[in-house]
Amino acid sequence: MFSGNFNIKKSISGIPEDQFTIMLAHEPDFADDVAIYPVDLQLSGHSHGGQVRVPLYGPLFTPDGAVNYIEGLKKISGSNLLLYTNRGIGTTYLPIRFNCRPEITVFTLKHS
Repeated sequence: MFSGNFNIKKSISGIPEDQFTIMLAHEPDFADDVAIYPVDLQLSGHSHGGQVRVPLYGPLFTPDGAVNYIEGLKKISGSNLLLYTNRGIGTTYLPIRFNCRPEITVFTLKHS
């Protein structure tokens, strides 16, 4: 389902477990694989928010890797992982957006 070679365990090795850990992953559905690891937040895109959204129905199409998590902040069931999927500002396949505003997200991270 996901393109490329990845090794989550190797990617996070050496990070102390008490550190806040952010995973950047293009495809939001990757969160289902990340959820078993000590990652606190995954930031993703890829879905374009569905790009064409019909009222009371939702998106007509989402690309592979963006079927389960299309937009916004979600807590991944059975884990401590939070996922934020950004709608982005572009388009894919068709050069239109309907009922799906472009998005640029700004996060402020604070140490507590």
